[in-house]
Amino acid sequence: MERNKSFLFIFLAAALLFVILCMPLHIAYGETEDLLHEPRVFPNEALSTGQETIWNCIYFGRYPSAEVVKSSWDSVDAYAIRDKDVIRDDELYTRLSGASWSDNRLSLDGQTYIRINRTDAVTAAADREQHYRWNDTGEWHYFVEEPIKWRLLSLQDGKALLLSDRVLDCFPFNLTDEEVTWQTSSIRSWLNGYGSSQNLDGVDYSGKGFMNSAFTPDELEAILKTTCSTPDNTDYDTDSGPDTQDRVFLLSNEEVYADAAAADYGFYAGRGYADPSKRFDSTLYAKCRGTWWSPVDDYKGNAFWFMRTSGYTPQNVTYICDFGFVYSRGTTVTCDDAGVLPAIRLDLSAADFEYAGEVSSMDIVKEPAHTDYKKPSEKKNVLRDPIIEPDESLPGGTAVTWDTVAFGSYPQTEILEKGDALTGTEADPILFHKLQAAKWNGDELDLDGKRYKQIHGRYFRYDPIIWQVLEVSDNSAFLLSTKALDCMPYYHELTDVNWNRSDVRSWLNGLGADDNLSGKDYSGEGDSFLSTAFTENERLSIRFSVVENSENHYFGTSCGPDTEDRVFLLSENEVFSSPDAENYGFRNDDATADPAKRFIPTAYALCRGIWQSDFDDSAGNTFWLLRSNGFTASNVVYVGELGHVYNRGIPVTCQDAGLVPAIRIDLETAAYSYTGTLSSRDRIAK
Repeated sequence: MERNKSFLFIFLAAALLFVILCMPLHIAYGETEDLLHEPRVFPNEALSTGQETIWNCIYFGRYPSAEVVKSSWDSVDAYAIRDKDVIRDDELYTRLSGASWSDNRLSLDGQTYIRINRTDAVTAAADREQHYRWNDTGEWHYFVEEPIKWRLLSLQDGKALLLSDRVLDCFPFNLTDEEVTWQTSSIRSWLNGYGSSQNLDGVDYSGKGFMNSAFTPDELEAILKTTCSTPDNTDYDTDSGPDTQDRVFLLSNEEVYADAAAADYGFYAGRGYADPSKRFDSTLYAKCRGTWWSPVDDYKGNAFWFMRTSGYTPQNVTYICDFGFVYSRGTTVTCDDAGVLPAIRLDLSAADFEYAGEVSSMDIVKEPAHTDYKKPSEKKNVLRDPIIEPDESLPGGTAVTWDTVAFGSYPQTEILEKGDALTGTEADPILFHKLQAAKWNGDELDLDGKRYKQIHGRYFRYDPIIWQVLEVSDNSAFLLSTKALDCMPYYHELTDVNWNRSDVRSWLNGLGADDNLSGKDYSGEGDSFLSTAFTENERLSIRFSVVENSENHYFGTSCGPDTEDRVFLLSENEVFSSPDAENYGFRNDDATADPAKRFIPTAYALCRGIWQSDFDDSAGNTFWLLRSNGFTASNVVYVGELGHVYNRGIPVTCQDAGLVPAIRIDLETAAYSYTGTLSSRDRIAK
């Protein structure tokens, strides 16, 4: 009987997974009733409030978000930029600059863009700290319209209360400094596209408010009018005006902290905490329009955002600050750099929406202020240097165990319609056909919360990069990829070249044309390993390392000057000819077929051209490049498939050697995940 129950459970789970995978991107509510749920709150002592919230999300409507920029763009501090906020594409920027625009909108290659200049911003300055840096009043800035992601705060009878997952825009609560409530405020009229009679300043927003920009007429039909209650400010008894009926609105004090509803929506029902569930950052469009971002380490990049409740006087309005604290006293109604975080109530049965996965209140936490929380700076005590122990069954007589961490992501696993013998593949006919039918942005695609890359008509999923820890010191970890991730010649033509002027160094680090002999520019977004594998915030956590380039151990060949790099290949010294090599877990000689030096390639690296052994004693392994020159400067040292170091080297033009990158991350700031241990025993062919 128990066996039958287990079989039934497995069958039902498989059936449910099949149903989910078969769902189209745009789905009807009836098909998602079991998928969507109200916020779930769990105990989590790592957070100041002692609780963590997980919200379901959907995509509905579209709004300007990411900016298309030239490669030299630097209008926003790097720490305030989220992954995919910036599209660095000189060619696309040039096309947008030269296109014929209609009312500052443009459809190009199936995508809609909007443009704004300095006169369209709520607040604009060239040198205002933590604000978008404008340099030219007449210069156009180009933004792509993208789906709006909403958090589901409540769900009743198919009607969902939704709150934007990011601050979408910047707009003052009121245009003029006067006593005003939500009912007659500028922001209410702008959000809903009301006429001049609905606000004290008499401005006509008909057909040109947020609602009209974000939703099509059909989408507007599914957005319900909601009674927006406006109780008095609970701390100062300030009158917040009469209740209203609106399609788009801001949350009130009651909905965020002062009523039981706040807890139902996933917020901490109290004001005296720096609540992560109330922290939000802004899109790049919102920043360009004027939204401030926080420079504080624990909350870098977060915005502050308006509520609809009046502050301590009717000339003030309450807001939530960058660390999630409620300021019920408020700020002036004309404040021009607060974020707009819209809310709507949606009839899911009438709406064409897309499921967008889940978000957690942990996602925006940098360093929670809770004193019992184990901060990232303490993670260094969890990670260990390699452990070396005797094992006569292995070549060299020792076994090595490395801690491993996940950090960054890179194309690795191939998605196939049918099975294949390649390393790192998944047979998934449903996903394969979805990838075939999808509309790709060049060779990249985001689908069902995952990122994919297409090359040569084949599809590869971005997976977390797993790194083995070679050394922990000075609040940092020296990491080496556990697999050969890609394939590229050390240099494109046969000539004398050292690491400092090689193509592979420039490509790994995203360097410009002046940094290599070939004059190739790898500094564009997506043109290098660094920009592909890591978000802008992750790059900030990768330390510059002094990369020493000692001469070849056997041949005395000069390997060029030392460099400072974020990403690099290991040297001859680091894998065999120095005490460091042994500390990192490698045999301190080149005569041993060292299991610690054996690496397999990913499926993506195989597709890119890497060689893979089919010999019995090294099946699946590849050979991989070091950064040291060989017996001449036109050769480069490499490690063979069995773990031998070949000091004489191979020509720098070799096209099928593997690349095993190394980095050093700052344990204070890096958002890494511990992924267990790896043993050199695992690298012995079975």
